[in-house]
Amino acid sequence: MRTGNRWSLGVVVLLGSAFVPLFGKGEENKLLLTLSRCEELALANNPNVNDARLKLELSAARQLQASHARFLPKFEVRNIWGPSPKADGVFNEFGVLSSPDTSTGFDDLRFFTEVELNLIQPIFTFGKLSSLNRAASYGVQAEQANLEKQNADAKLQIRELYWGLLLGKDLLAVVADAKKEMEKAEDQLEEKLDEGAEDVSQTDLFKLQLFKYEIGKRHREVLARIDLARSALRTAAGLGPAEAFELTETELEPIPVQIMSYEDYLDLAIRHRPERAQLQAGLGARSSLIQVSKSDYYPHFFLGGQVKYNYAKDRFDPRNPFVNNPTNFFRPGFVLGATLNLNFIQTRDKVRRAEIEYRQLAEKEEVLDDGIKLEVKKVYLDLRQSETNLRESRKALKASDNWLRSVSMTFDIGVGETKELIDAYKANSEMQSENLQNIFKFNLNAAKLSKAIGRDVFHN
Repeated sequence: MRTGNRWSLGVVVLLGSAFVPLFGKGEENKLLLTLSRCEELALANNPNVNDARLKLELSAARQLQASHARFLPKFEVRNIWGPSPKADGVFNEFGVLSSPDTSTGFDDLRFFTEVELNLIQPIFTFGKLSSLNRAASYGVQAEQANLEKQNADAKLQIRELYWGLLLGKDLLAVVADAKKEMEKAEDQLEEKLDEGAEDVSQTDLFKLQLFKYEIGKRHREVLARIDLARSALRTAAGLGPAEAFELTETELEPIPVQIMSYEDYLDLAIRHRPERAQLQAGLGARSSLIQVSKSDYYPHFFLGGQVKYNYAKDRFDPRNPFVNNPTNFFRPGFVLGATLNLNFIQTRDKVRRAEIEYRQLAEKEEVLDDGIKLEVKKVYLDLRQSETNLRESRKALKASDNWLRSVSMTFDIGVGETKELIDAYKANSEMQSENLQNIFKFNLNAAKLSKAIGRDVFHN
C-alpha cells in the first residue's frame, strides 16, 4: 500500500478519535489480535452486552416461572408444635365423658403437633394462564433481540477502533518516511552549499528546514495521541492494563464487499434488524396481556384440597364425630370450585388500559420502519460514495507518486528546485493520507451498513 518518501499535512485531522499505538515496547508474550478475536473480547467484556445477557437470563427465568404457574400454584404444608395439658378421658355409666385430670400446672403440660396441607390446582381459566405464559415467552424474544442489538453496537465500536489502529500505523509510517527523506534532502543541500554550488541558496535550506519542522511537529502530535488511543482499544476489548497486545494485520486494506442494491439491503433490514424483532415481540406480549385482562370476565375453575392432622399423645381421643377434639383428628378434604370477579367495571378498565398500551406500541412500528429505511439509505449512499472516493484516490495517488518520482530525480541530479520538491512531497503525502482515510471510511461504512441491516455485508 505504501511507497517511500510520504507525509501528510493533515495527519492530525485524519487520526481523529480512532488512533491506536503502532509499535511495542519490547514486551514479551504479546497477545496477537485479529479482528475476529477483538470482536470476541468486546462481546465478552462489554458492560452493555453483559447487562443485556443478564436481562435475557432474567426474562427466561420469568418465562419458566410463568409456565409452571399452571401446576399447583398453591401447594404448601404447615407444621406447628405447642404445649397442651394432659387429659385422660372416662365415660361414666350414662355415657357422659369426663376427665380426672384437672391440674393445669407446668408439670402436666405435654406437647401436640399439627400438620396442615393446602393445595389449589387451576382447571380452566379461559386463557389467563396460557396468555401469561405466552406474554413471558415474547418477553424472552424481546430480550434476545436487545442482546443482538447490543452485540451489534459493540462490534461496530471495536471494528472502528481496530481499523483506526491500522490507519494510525500507516499514517505514522508516512510521517516517519517523510522525516527521513527531509533529513536526507537537508544533508544534500548543506553539502551543496558547502561546495559553493550556484543552483541552491540559503533560502532553499530555510524552506526545507521549515518543512522539516512541520513534519517533526506532526510526528510529535501523533505520538502524543498514541497512549490515549491504546487505552481506548484496551478498554473496549476488556484487556488488563499490563497486558501487551498487537494486531496481526500490518496494513489497512479495504475489506471485500460486493455491494448490492438499496432494495436488497432494505429487505434484509426489515427481516433481520433486532429493533424490529424487539418491537414485534413487545406487540405479541401486549396482545397476550389483553387476553389476560379479558379472562377476568369469566369464572376460573379450580380443584382445592386440604389435609389436616392434629395429634396430642397425652390427650384422650373419644373418636366421636359429635365431640369436639381440637388436638386429635385427621380431616382430608377436596373440592371443586370457581372464582369470579364481579367488579366488571374494573375489569373493563384493565382491558381498556391494555388495549391502549398495545396501540401505543403499535404506533411506533411505522416510525421505526421509517427510521430504518432512512438509516439504511444513508449508510448505503455513504458506502457508495466512499467506494468511489477510494477508487479515485488510488488514481490520484499514482499520479502523485509519478510527480514525486520525477521531481526527486531532477533534484538528485541538481537541476530541480527545492520549492517544487517540497510541493511534490506535500501533494504525495496528502494523497497517501487521503487514500488511507478513504479505505478507513469504506470499511467503517461497510460495518455501519452491516449494523443497519442486521447482517454482515462482509466476512472477516
